[in-house]
Amino acid sequence: MADLNHLQNLLDSKVKSLHVPGAAVGVLFDGADHVLTTGVTSVDAPAPVTGDTLFQIGSTTKTITATAIMHLVERGRLDLDGRVRQYLPGFQLADERAADELTIRHLLTHTGGFLGDIDDGESWDTGALAASIGTYDQLPQLFPPDALASYNNAGFRLLGRVIEVVCGEPYESAVSRIVLEPLGMSSSFFFPWEVATRSHAVGHAVGEDGPQVAHTWGLFREGMPEGGLVSSVRDQLRYAAFHLGASGEEPVGAATRELMQAEHVRVGVPWTGIGLPWLLDEQAGVRLVTHGGNIGNLQLSTFVLVPERGDRDTPRAPAGRHLQHDRRVDHPASPEPADGPGRARQRVQVSHPGP
Repeated sequence: MADLNHLQNLLDSKVKSLHVPGAAVGVLFDGADHVLTTGVTSVDAPAPVTGDTLFQIGSTTKTITATAIMHLVERGRLDLDGRVRQYLPGFQLADERAADELTIRHLLTHTGGFLGDIDDGESWDTGALAASIGTYDQLPQLFPPDALASYNNAGFRLLGRVIEVVCGEPYESAVSRIVLEPLGMSSSFFFPWEVATRSHAVGHAVGEDGPQVAHTWGLFREGMPEGGLVSSVRDQLRYAAFHLGASGEEPVGAATRELMQAEHVRVGVPWTGIGLPWLLDEQAGVRLVTHGGNIGNLQLSTFVLVPERGDRDTPRAPAGRHLQHDRRVDHPASPEPADGPGRARQRVQVSHPGP
């Protein structure tokens, strides 16, 4: 059994020095799960962080959305290189040629070329995602599809709408049915009212007097496909085990998981490439398959797979400084952007990609 006392000591030390109220780290090593926690869920109403505490995972949600998309590809309901208009016939971008050429693969690899940062509405209605997609004719086309990679939250919002139309149900229920339920992720939720009655970390912003609770959720319903999942570190370990091949063929098979983790686009620092949609890196000769999340600098997380070793780390941390980064408006030529305002407590992963 692995001795992780050194990691617990490091976690306790870093959380204190970075003014993070609390954090959780999950490590899957040699087939065994290890959960490390420290601190509290809120400086105003402190409760200990545990392995079951819920954190907003931010842009790591993109990999959940992508897993649902690839499930539909496996079953012939989507074509990875099919054009978006094949599934959303009335879809419009500011550039008509780009709208006609745009494919599912472009969206998964951040190569759609249109502006990736999009304003959020304030709706929790079922039609919020469709309404947001209806404004994409106002997004500037920065370069043609497939010409360059630029981190694109709006593209994953569009994938969420494709899931809704193809499945004939809201994004959240489709992804729960396709991904969360088969993997036994019973402590993962999309809606704040589902989280409110369970132990969860709240976002914090750090000021001169230390971390202060930020009284905001940070996201609305149209942002669910790009960053909306709330999950426990134990559920994230279940998700990691699946993508490392330890949990069967649902929601996608081994060949599809391998395809998702392969390099589809080569990029510069901080990553080496982009998968579907994993962010790929290499450290000390070891290949890393990563993602991360940042809800407006209020909740931060990171997620790292080491496929060749069958290991995975999944940290989350509440407010404080960067233990990992990602943002709602993320960009693969720079550290991942943030989803919403502030900085938060979120799952801490032992290594991190760089959202």
